[in-house]
Amino acid sequence: MSRLSALALVFAALCITHFIAWSNGWSSHAAHVNAMADKRKQKVEKAIEPVEKQAAIASEGGKVVYRTITRDVVKYVQSPNRTVCQFDDDAVQLRQRSIDAANNISGFDATTVQGK
Repeated sequence: MSRLSALALVFAALCITHFIAWSNGWSSHAAHVNAMADKRKQKVEKAIEPVEKQAAIASEGGKVVYRTITRDVVKYVQSPNRTVCQFDDDAVQLRQRSIDAANNISGFDATTVQGK
């Protein structure tokens, strides 16, 4: 074995060792970053969970109100006297209930959650 081939063999062994060490270090760093991201994700999900529950409850309450109003609107539209252009009490009351329902859905008008 000549001196040149021995140096080439040592150089190749050093390169392989360097690559293995670099690969292990990079994998360790990637695992650390992924663990930190998982912790942050769990923290954010925990903070968002009560807000999502509140929004679901408010949305469900809004659906009940809108179903009631929709039923009244259908009843009003199907009445034979709806073509008469007068603002009778039923039409005004129905319009006002629709406006009030749209403006007062609890849970959606709450203040926003500020980040830290």
